[in-house]
Amino acid sequence: MGIRCDQFMGLNKWALNFVKGEPVLVCTEEVTRVYPDGRRETLEPRPVHESSIKKEESGESYFGMFGDSYLLHEHTFPDGRVYFEKVQAEPWSSGPVFFLALQDENGDWVPESLWAEKVIKAI
Repeated sequence: MGIRCDQFMGLNKWALNFVKGEPVLVCTEEVTRVYPDGRRETLEPRPVHESSIKKEESGESYFGMFGDSYLLHEHTFPDGRVYFEKVQAEPWSSGPVFFLALQDENGDWVPESLWAEKVIKAI
């Protein structure tokens, strides 16, 4: 008997790139180390970047074969558009294989984010 487990394909390559965003400078970090002997060392300031696209838990989740809950996310773009991760398909291969894709605010699938049917069926 094989091992049964939840398997995650997640978003396809196009969707991952789409929600990646651009790096935005949010602050400059300045660090001073204080050693036990009293010495102080100030490190060079370094920029801290975050994505221009905000990723948050959407409040929705999906469930694996043993009842584990997995959170889905929403991605908010700088212009206010929001895209939601949804389960596109979950074929079985020694457990569910979760393929995620993106939906817009109207609940329409973003076509480029959909996994090809042949990829899903190959599982």
